[in-house]
Amino acid sequence: MLDIKRKFLVSLLGLLALIFVIGAVMIVQVRKLGNSIDVILRENYQSVILCQRFSETLEKINEGFLRRFAGDSAVTSAFFDGQLANLNKIWKAELNNITVAGERELADRTAALLVNYSDSIRKVSAPGLAPAECQKLYGTEIYPLAVQLRQLSGEVLELNQKNMIAANNHAREEAARFYNRVLLILFGCAVFAVLQMLLLRHWIEKPIRKLTELTTEIAGGNLDIVLETNSNDEIGQLSRAFNSMTTALRETRRSERMRLERSERTNQDVFKELPTPIAVIDARSGKVEITTQSADRCFGLKAGVKLSDLRIAWLSELYSHVLQTGLVSTPQDRKEVQFFIENREYFFQPVALPIPAGAPPEQLSGVAIILKDVTLAHEQQELKRSVLATVSHQLKTPLTSLQMSIYLLLEEKIGKLSAEQLDLVMSMREDSERLTAIIDDLLDLNRASSQKHFKLEPRRPEILLQDAKERFRSVCLDKDIKMEIEAAPGLPEVTVPVNRINYVFDNLIDNAVRFTPAGGTITLKAEARGNLMRFAVQDTGSGMPEEVRSHLFEQFYRAPGQEASSGVGLGLSIVKEIITALGGTVEVESSEGNGSTFHFTLPLKQDNQPERSSVVW
Repeated sequence: MLDIKRKFLVSLLGLLALIFVIGAVMIVQVRKLGNSIDVILRENYQSVILCQRFSETLEKINEGFLRRFAGDSAVTSAFFDGQLANLNKIWKAELNNITVAGERELADRTAALLVNYSDSIRKVSAPGLAPAECQKLYGTEIYPLAVQLRQLSGEVLELNQKNMIAANNHAREEAARFYNRVLLILFGCAVFAVLQMLLLRHWIEKPIRKLTELTTEIAGGNLDIVLETNSNDEIGQLSRAFNSMTTALRETRRSERMRLERSERTNQDVFKELPTPIAVIDARSGKVEITTQSADRCFGLKAGVKLSDLRIAWLSELYSHVLQTGLVSTPQDRKEVQFFIENREYFFQPVALPIPAGAPPEQLSGVAIILKDVTLAHEQQELKRSVLATVSHQLKTPLTSLQMSIYLLLEEKIGKLSAEQLDLVMSMREDSERLTAIIDDLLDLNRASSQKHFKLEPRRPEILLQDAKERFRSVCLDKDIKMEIEAAPGLPEVTVPVNRINYVFDNLIDNAVRFTPAGGTITLKAEARGNLMRFAVQDTGSGMPEEVRSHLFEQFYRAPGQEASSGVGLGLSIVKEIITALGGTVEVESSEGNGSTFHFTLPLKQDNQPERSSVVW
């Protein structure tokens, strides 16, 4: 049973022995190489540096004499004393760093000359000595001594450099010997490793290969095979463990298969009875896998049918979009789709959901399509619009007649009015005008959510902002409010119904004017963000709290503190309906005391998108 372990242990010990030998040889050789390098740095490099500094100091002293002879009063006796002290300090360090044969003799000679050189310099730099005498002493004593000192220090430097070269050559020889030894040891290790690999292959690979072939069949689903268990080593133990495992797997597979079949039948039966049309489509074949009876009856989504064969364009687009993006998909140009079933009009809200395959999450196993029936809600909405439009039109006719009668009374063509009568008629006129505005808002709200009433035209954003500013120029002048435009030049065009967008701007600007005090500023902005154009109306007014901001776009909502003549609370809801119908969004940012910013987005005009025209409203 321990055969494989023993063989592996012998091989491992051999490799460890080789690693130990290689490490010991490398440590010894590296230490020798390090000692050689240390000799170069420690014994010679410092002497070379000291000799170079000694020569540089001699040059400074010589330069000082030349400057003094030229009349430079800055070169005093203190300068020469400092340089002499530095010169003696350098050579004292050199006398303490004698490392090469013959260096001591040269250093002592230099030290003796340095004493004479120092005495001569002190003699020349003494005060009261005539310049001519100074120059004579410099030429006869100082300069010759300096030349000899420079020559002796140069010989010391050359002696140390030669020793450094010899030490460097010795280090190179040690490195070459180290390289050859390492190559020899590595070659021996390689030969030993090859032999060990051949032996291990003979000992282990053959039974492992056979075991691998059988386990591959098990992995492929063949759980009926039985491995041989003749040997008592680790391979035999592993074979017996595999046999036990396959027995357990066969039993588990049988029970799981029965449970899965039962669960699948139950799920299919329950799924078919769901009232909402739902279908699951395979991501690879594009065929319907599971479907409800309502999806089969209404859309022909039968199990096994290929989605492309149904020729339902919007359904195929949803399916393709989910496969490309891996995200939940809905129709981009509409919230609901119209579909005729048995000559009756139905409306559905389709949603396509990705079904992940597992890991990686980007892979999809299928797409679930859910078709929510909103026919009843659509019919109720249409009925509400129809009733609202009918009632509004029916009210508008008698209201117009009533207004004409009020105007005739005010013109006093049928008789003079007393002061009390005039007040009553004026109140009647104000109430009738307010009622007319409410009816107009109701009609606008009824038509704002449908694009069929829009006549779309391309417009540049800066032109829309400029026109809006012109419409409120006189109002802002009367209230001392400054209006500005912020729009980058060259913004792309937007395709909009001009009269409806003007309504949006007028409503937002009118609110800003109403809540901005004198001296305030209203800013109209436009900027491109991806495939959207973002407009904003920003003011420096009083702002609004969170509880007001959360209800602004609700129908018939009026913020606290507004005048009765400000309307019935339909303006911002109409704005939201118009922007939503155009495929955009509208939001507000505000806080008390910091003004408000209303901003909305509109999709940019696409070059390949044909312009749509319809009845103007």
